[in-house]
Parts: sequence; C-alpha cells; structure tokens
Amino acid sequence: MDGKALGARIAAARTSLELTQDNLANRAGIERTALVRIEKGERKVSAVELVSLAAVLETPLAWFVRDPLPTVVSRRSEAVPTHEVTARLDRELELFAGDVATLVSRNVIEPVADRPTWSTPRSHAESERLAGEVRRHLSAGSDPLLDLGRVAETFGLYSCSLPLGAGGADGALVEVAEGCGAAVIDGDTRSGRRRMSLAHELGHWLFGDVYDATAGDAERMVNSFAAYLLAPRAGVAKLRQDHPGESARDRAIRVAGTYRMSWSAVILHLRNLSEITEDDYRSMEGRVPVPGEFAKLAIVLDTDELRPPSVSPGMAAAIVAAYVDRRMTAARALELLRGSLADEGELPPQRDETATDFASL
Repeated sequence: MDGKALGARIAAARTSLELTQDNLANRAGIERTALVRIEKGERKVSAVELVSLAAVLETPLAWFVRDPLPTVVSRRSEAVPTHEVTARLDRELELFAGDVATLVSRNVIEPVADRPTWSTPRSHAESERLAGEVRRHLSAGSDPLLDLGRVAETFGLYSCSLPLGAGGADGALVEVAEGCGAAVIDGDTRSGRRRMSLAHELGHWLFGDVYDATAGDAERMVNSFAAYLLAPRAGVAKLRQDHPGESARDRAIRVAGTYRMSWSAVILHLRNLSEITEDDYRSMEGRVPVPGEFAKLAIVLDTDELRPPSVSPGMAAAIVAAYVDRRMTAARALELLRGSLADEGELPPQRDETATDFASL
C-alpha cells in the first residue's frame, strides 16, 4: 500500500473515533506536523509509529496495510447519519469484511456456491412475492424467523453486531468474494430494529443491487421485502384470527412481539397490509410500546438476538472449531469473535497435540 492510501486510512480511523490530529498525535507520541504529513501521504510511517497509531486507534495493524475491499453495496439508516458516524460504520465494515475474507482464504468458512438471487422488487406486491419465495427456499412457512443471523448465513451473508453509538447508520453490506458477503449492524439499537436492519441487508445481498444516488425507491422496496420476510401476510392474518376483538394498537404490539420487528416497521407494514387504517397509523407513529404493553398480551420479549458484540452463529462456531483444532491461536480467535467471549478462559479446550502438529512447525 502506498503512503497516500495508508495516510487516508489513518485519517479515516481517526475521524471515526472523533479524534483531532492533536489528540491522536499526543496519544501516539508523534509530532502533530508529522501526523499531518503522514495523513497527506507526504511522509513515511515507521513500523514503531504504525504500531503506536494502531493501538491508539483501536484498530488491528493488518487493516492499515490490507488491500481495499470493493465498494459498499448498501448502507441502511432510519435517520440521517453524520459523516463521523458513517466513517465509523465504514471502518468497522472493512475490518469485519477483512476478517471474513481471511477466514474464507483459510477455509475456516466457505462461500455459498450457486446461491439463489432475485431481481430488486419494484412494488410492494413484488416485495411480498419475493419474500414468499425466500421463505419457501428456507421451508419457513409463516413462522417467525427467530435466528436471522443463521438464516443470512445460509445465503453466504456473515454478520456482525457492534455498538456503534446513537444517531448513526443502522447497517452496511459489502461483497467479500463470490458467494460471500459481510454485513455490520448497529447493536446499540433495539432488538427489533437490529433484526430489521439485517433483513434489509439480506435483501440487498439477495438482489445483488448496487447502492447509488438513484436508489430511493429501491431502498423502500428492500424495506418492504424485509418486512414481508419477517412478518408474512398469512402469519399476521392468523394472529388477528386467533385473537379477535383486539384494538389496532394491541394487534400491532402482538405482531411486533411475535415477529420481533421494530415498531416503526410494524405499523408501516400493517398499513401496507390494510390491517390498520391510516388514522391508526398516525395515532401510533412515534408511540413506541412500553414493556408492560407486551406483558399484558403475555408476550415475552427476546432482546438477546444480535446483541452486541457478536458475530453470526455459523461464523462463531467455525472460529471456535479452528481454535479447538489448533489452527488458530486463542488471541486471534478472541479478536475474530469481536469480544463476544471475554477471555481465553471462555474458550473450550483444544485437542491434544499430535506428531503431525510438531511436524508442521
């Protein structure tokens, strides 16, 4: 990697952590003028300086010298993210995607060959039809998809939930290799919104569409697909039939709790399904249910799914298996697991060493 590209990465990492050049220079023990020149690509970075900068920036050293990944395919947000927060998400995405690429290259995880793909829907009706096809592919019927990370992995999409702070983008996706993608979602949001974010990124992955300035309608249709994927029409109708006489709000709360969706997504979805009226929608918009409203309906909320920090279950299992098989050190396994395990003591024991292990040294 040339000096200009390396300097740009240092600047991007600094920006994502909201550090000034003075802050970073002081903490890394480098003159500010030297850091300015490094970020501009006008001055080489010594190995000692790069190690110090990586430590302050809380970033693996390999990220600074790794080849850049392809352009981000999707970046989802229910709000307008600031440049700093977007930069942080993009950095985390590149770090995670690099991990996924490394695991693929070392045969720890595998891409999905001949994975099914669909064209981006252009209407709510198409979104519903495609969501139904995906559910049939999964043999899911109209039941809730309760382990969305594992569902995404069946299509080659590995995910990571990280605490990214309030007010940022909810998720982003990049293609790592043929049949293999990486998605990062903001774990600081509520469980239902985390699931909606991953379902949205899965939609982009299945449709293979690019994220560009003309994608406004496409983004709405991908959101519609995600809602139909999480809460199919037949399942929503059955809930209404099984619990007749409920108010529109209780009906919406039941759908949100059963299918584990965010409140904003649920009421918009129910309006599109004509399960609630426009007036119902307006009266419920912004009035997020409190836990007691779910308890009143005997609904137990699951807030653990996609809780940060975590990586998708198949990926986590593959990393731990590689450690147990002595193909990976404890330090590397813990780093790849992104803090979902606290320390080496939470890893299972490794297999006994054999003569083959010593012969490979």
